[in-house]
Amino acid sequence: MEDDIFLQLSNLLGNKPEKSDIPKSTYSAEYGGNPDSTMFVSDQMISPDLSPKKSADGRKVIVVIDDDFSTLDLMKIYLQRDYDVEIFDNPKNAIFYLNGTIPDMIFMDCYLNIMTTKKTLDILRAYKELVNVPIIYLAEPSEQAAIESKLPEGVVDIISRPVSRGDLQRMLDSYIPKDEEEV
Repeated sequence: MEDDIFLQLSNLLGNKPEKSDIPKSTYSAEYGGNPDSTMFVSDQMISPDLSPKKSADGRKVIVVIDDDFSTLDLMKIYLQRDYDVEIFDNPKNAIFYLNGTIPDMIFMDCYLNIMTTKKTLDILRAYKELVNVPIIYLAEPSEQAAIESKLPEGVVDIISRPVSRGDLQRMLDSYIPKDEEEV
């Protein structure tokens, strides 16, 4: 398997089969995705055939990717009143979700276990529809200073855990534009 994720994605996108051989029952149970959407599998890497659409009800969409369940719960509680919030403890499931939706913001753990944060970022940034979506790292206070000096491309800011409502609101105000109707 090739080490460069961008080369992998280019190869996969250029040589894409019509439909995946994944059984529909496996899709629903293991991947949480829509079994009728087009996806393909190659060398244990699953990539979506990206054709995202905005949220149907017009609310802003926020995705949270973290392997810490208490952070996921807290973020959902803080955000669900004003936003459509999708939380994922597995970045692969988040990538499948992003096959059908362009979020307005993504919060992501700076140290993911199942799939590395770097690989997850590389996959997200490989799709032109997601390039302008701001990504905010979730980090422990002890990690924040070290990470701040070397933020990868596409990551616009860092928020400390446990997330406070005030810090979260400042991030939302900074990176999600207000609709004309709300003003």
